Amino acid sequence: MINSPTRLRQHIIKQDIIPFIGVYDVFSAAIAGKYFDGIFISGFSFAASFYGLPDIGFISWSDIVAFTQRVKTILPNHHIIVDIDDGYVDTEVACHVVSLLESMDISGIIIEDQKRPRRCGHFEGKLLLEVDEFLIKLNKVLATRKDLFVIARTDASSIDEIIVRTEAYSNAGADAILVDGIKDLNVIEIIKEKVDKPIVFNNIAG
Repeated sequence: MINSPTRLRQHIIKQDIIPFIGVYDVFSAAIAGKYFDGIFISGFSFAASFYGLPDIGFISWSDIVAFTQRVKTILPNHHIIVDIDDGYVDTEVACHVVSLLESMDISGIIIEDQKRPRRCGHFEGKLLLEVDEFLIKLNKVLATRKDLFVIARTDASSIDEIIVRTEAYSNAGADAILVDGIKDLNVIEIIKEKVDKPIVFNNIAG
């Protein structure tokens, strides 16, 4: 049986756009799974549903791993991408979570360059790690995964910094790039000119 990350890579080659539907509990995942092949385990949604708290860093890595396992159990053949925020602060924790998720045959993860105290990517006031500091974490995650699809997310807001960061993360070996909280769709076109990797776009109603 072909593993999930490899299947996702094959899917990306064959299809220009692949929708991943954000879910917040196993019930919502079951509903989304009836209509879509791609499931996104969203930190924003999970924080609100599981804790009743905003997406500012309350999520425990063990809770998101357990939730992912429950979703994978009912949707074993779907593409599942998991938002692991900043890797739960510590690089070693990030690598441990990556190993656990890959052992479940999850398709991929998203890891971001925010530093604590973190905020939802669609709000102002985000603090970013220095590029070199985040690259240490990203490189260790990439060295830890065997085949897991790794999406590097930047929360930079200025186009100049977005370009610097997306090029650096792409050159490090990230499989895809996500710029979160963008206000102008032209940013995607600019990134596509600079980075020869799939682009992930996070669309939240409202």
